[in-house]
Amino acid sequence: MTDSRPIWWSAADVETPDAWIAAFRALTNDERSDELGLAAAIFIARIRRRTGRGPTFSELFSELFPHDQLHPEWPSGLTYPVRATIHHAFRLHVAIQWKRGGWISWDPGVERSLRVGPTFRERSRARQAARAR
Repeated sequence: MTDSRPIWWSAADVETPDAWIAAFRALTNDERSDELGLAAAIFIARIRRRTGRGPTFSELFSELFPHDQLHPEWPSGLTYPVRATIHHAFRLHVAIQWKRGGWISWDPGVERSLRVGPTFRERSRARQAARAR
């Protein structure tokens, strides 16, 4: 029997609530993913310019979702460790969509390695060139 739960929900023994699946889709559909990916890259560029290193994933998601609007209510009965694992995996898989779009990048397992991706760099260069004309 195959597990139909999304990979980011695999820490829980209960089925993924529809509201969570809808939230993930809303954050990763093509239009929203590009919008959020751009916002993420702008924040990363600003932090790197100011500090010389990238923000943490926690800092990035706190900036983009300041009132923890990232996900719906938790189903009852999930322990704190399970919720923390799901929360981390959910954010990571949202960020993977931004990485696939070329907006951001990072080195797995390396703290504060978040950086802008090739799509952001390309668009930034094009925008600067247009300003120079």
